[in-house]
Amino acid sequence: MFKSRQLVFSTLLFVLIPPFVLSGATSAVEYIEGSVKSIPANSTGMFNFEDAKQLKFDYGKASYALPYEQITDTETGPGEMHHVLRKIPVPSFSPNHKETLTISYKDASGTAGSLTFSLTARQAAQVRSDIASKKAVIAADADARSNDWWGDRYWKTNRNKQSWDTQTAQSAQPGQSASPATK
Repeated sequence: MFKSRQLVFSTLLFVLIPPFVLSGATSAVEYIEGSVKSIPANSTGMFNFEDAKQLKFDYGKASYALPYEQITDTETGPGEMHHVLRKIPVPSFSPNHKETLTISYKDASGTAGSLTFSLTARQAAQVRSDIASKKAVIAADADARSNDWWGDRYWKTNRNKQSWDTQTAQSAQPGQSASPATK
């Protein structure tokens, strides 16, 4: 129980860090390809992590939302390659060099899909970190909810004794407020 509280607290701490502290977070992200047909290829936009349940990619006046629970994997790969003599590919080691970020997911029907974006290496690392922290919070919430046992509503045990005592005290209060019979 302590570890889940520590995980939730540390995750919330990272979520509350103001976005302006993160350097390079204002650079545009380009959607390259993927299984989502509603986003046009080569659309430029920004990731939006304000929602606790879903990742949003805002492009133009439209937005695409993907629930964190459906994300199965995130991978980064080499982006733009410079070519020496137009034949030999050489990676760029600049801090602002572009990488590709692929977000794999399974939709509600179980169909696998992916989204591929081009962004700076710093942004890719930050996006992967944000997705991981949001998924950890959701998993911690689900774990906390799964600790409840359905039988706690029906049987009094050492584990749920306090809640039963509270219920008994609350039900006894209206009976005590009745006026005594006069003689």
